[in-house]
Amino acid sequence: MPVEEPPTTPRSFAFRATILVVSFAVVAFGIAFMVSAHLGVAPADILSTGGAERLDIGVGTMGWISGGFFTMLAWFLKRPPQWGTIIGAVTVGFFVNIALDLVPEPDPLITRVPMLLLGLVLIYSAVSFGVATALGTGPMELVMLGLSDRGMSVQVARWGLEAVVFVLGVALGGELGVGTVMFVLLTGPVLARSLPPCVRFMRTSVLTVPTGIDA
Repeated sequence: MPVEEPPTTPRSFAFRATILVVSFAVVAFGIAFMVSAHLGVAPADILSTGGAERLDIGVGTMGWISGGFFTMLAWFLKRPPQWGTIIGAVTVGFFVNIALDLVPEPDPLITRVPMLLLGLVLIYSAVSFGVATALGTGPMELVMLGLSDRGMSVQVARWGLEAVVFVLGVALGGELGVGTVMFVLLTGPVLARSLPPCVRFMRTSVLTVPTGIDA
């Protein structure tokens, strides 16, 4: 499958590195908003919340453990972690633990629904820009790209990943709800469409040309 060529040289390393680090913090706050809304979290966070409860550790700490697993899987798929992946694996869990202390947990549904939606927007925006920097992104995103390298569309690859993580998280007793369903259904289509313009903005080349249902 052909690879998109950057129209010019990539944006400066300093600019892309700054965007990547900011994306880690934004993802963490997106996770915190979804967790605090108590309307269901992303499958990866079901795994984190369920594992954290079972092991009596922090949600962010469990995120480090699951991130390590996906990093090894990505390496197997020949998408080895870059420096950004390693930094993200450490800092995102740290930021999540901080964000959960800062984000309130309101009772009214009219407040929790916007929190859920804000969490989704923050996560999708941060993931799209983080991947586009081509400096190393989250472990699940690396696995997604590794599957895409083998001919699977971004949309289908992400759907499959979310489904597997969902099953594991439920088995551990993680919290789920309408937000979980939204995340599973929306993540593949949203990233398949948000990544290409972010890649063009960064002037990098990390994606294959969308085909099939990604077109």
